[in-house]
Amino acid sequence: MAVVQSETALVVLSGEVSRRLIGRAVAALPQVQARKQAGRMVVVGGSTTRHVAEALTGEDPGLASFTVGWIRDGALGESPTQGRGPGPLLFDNGEVSRGWPGPLLERFEAGDIYIKGGNALDPQGNTAVLMAHPFGGTIGAALAILMARGGELIVPISLEKLIPSIPAACSLLGQGKVDRTMGTPVGYMPIMAGSATVVTEIEAFAALFGVKATPVAAGGLDDCAGAVVLHLQGVPESIEAAWSAIHQKA
Repeated sequence: MAVVQSETALVVLSGEVSRRLIGRAVAALPQVQARKQAGRMVVVGGSTTRHVAEALTGEDPGLASFTVGWIRDGALGESPTQGRGPGPLLFDNGEVSRGWPGPLLERFEAGDIYIKGGNALDPQGNTAVLMAHPFGGTIGAALAILMARGGELIVPISLEKLIPSIPAACSLLGQGKVDRTMGTPVGYMPIMAGSATVVTEIEAFAALFGVKATPVAAGGLDDCAGAVVLHLQGVPESIEAAWSAIHQKA
């Protein structure tokens, strides 16, 4: 019997390449492909979910037009209202539209999917979302319905957002709780490990290429600010496919 030799690689992923890979991996999930055709699914706008939307529809919705909250120019803020699109991407039994997800959420059933990017991830698998809206925005509108009805929350998130502890951060934040804020005051919605499907670069490489990815370093300068350095291991053809995707900017 022939022995399959594994190969290894050390790769650097810029923030944008990470987001593209994660977006492709989320779109390729079997349950996401199923809900694209039947049932209900929401893709909330964001810098990572933008790539989920592109992979599902074949059209890039654009960063500023598909993102509301962002961290930019040294501040917590929002994209300009002018030029912002009509809202999240909505799938309703094969029909695709954009708009506020509330009416579709009211009809959510077990197994329906809500895809929302996160702002923080900890080693225990907890994630969190910053909230600038006083009623909690798109995560506030969805979480209770998802938990009550058995919907699936999918959180695409890069390892660059890893922090030590989400429970420790949770008690510190609130829109009226911090004396000074660089930008817009925010609250903090924790999402307990196990209550969402979390997709990082690790899950993305496994899903797209069948490759084991291990984070070994992070950070960088210029276009590699916020970069993630990963050790990859897999069969040679899988490593080659992953290597090629990275060089083609995923």
